[in-house]
Amino acid sequence: MPDPDLMVVTDLDGTLLDHHDYTFAAALPTLDRLRRAEVPVVFCSSKTAVEITALQARTGLTGQPFVAENGAVVVGVDRRVLVGPIDGDLDRLRTALERVRRALDLHFATFSGASDAEVAAWTGLDLDAASAARCRTASEVLRWDARDDDRAETFRSALTEVGFDLVRGGRFWHVLPVGRDKGAAVRTLIADHERRTGSGPRTIGLGDGPNDTALLDSVDLAVVVRGVGPAPGPLADDRAERVHRTTTTAPQGWAEGLNHFLRGDR
Repeated sequence: MPDPDLMVVTDLDGTLLDHHDYTFAAALPTLDRLRRAEVPVVFCSSKTAVEITALQARTGLTGQPFVAENGAVVVGVDRRVLVGPIDGDLDRLRTALERVRRALDLHFATFSGASDAEVAAWTGLDLDAASAARCRTASEVLRWDARDDDRAETFRSALTEVGFDLVRGGRFWHVLPVGRDKGAAVRTLIADHERRTGSGPRTIGLGDGPNDTALLDSVDLAVVVRGVGPAPGPLADDRAERVHRTTTTAPQGWAEGLNHFLRGDR
């Protein structure tokens, strides 16, 4: 069985969930194995807390720690909020975003400025799920316009000057406070685990997109799940013994990557 002091930290869309239809049946045997061994499986995603808690219920992982909105929200055991929205932050973010958009004459659309029906059309989610995807408390999601591809770095620099960061996911771009990426969120959860248990967990992280790079750099062992979009950026430690790149996409790739590192934990 897997080491009980193991912690698995996983992205969702394109990593655990199929990129197109969000299914995860092929991952269930490995999820069940981890659950029986009482290994924490931490969802670390651009999804909202509303979306993640619903998925935890569907996968039998209710009560586990999680990271929402790309690291802008971190929830520990017993639903303790370790990192969360500060009053006024979201309004400040959206105001700054609109000012930068106008100054640079960019053409992106936002989840907050769209309807549930529009987000459903963009994502393939049903209306209820699209509504949950719009329940953001500390970040904003952008539907990027290809006309502005050559201006992404200019946009990122302008946002950094006012305290926000721009990260690219598998489908969308995300704006959140500087310093709250997935890597920082994982380090927060590891530190919380150490405070509660007196020891640090062995960590395996899984991701498929650029916004997962910081996550994969913050764990002991990393799985890069084969994706359909841009891959994570260059990793700080890319040794073959630390990083496994899967040959299959999600959710099969999720199980492939974990079983690669768990094969000795029988």
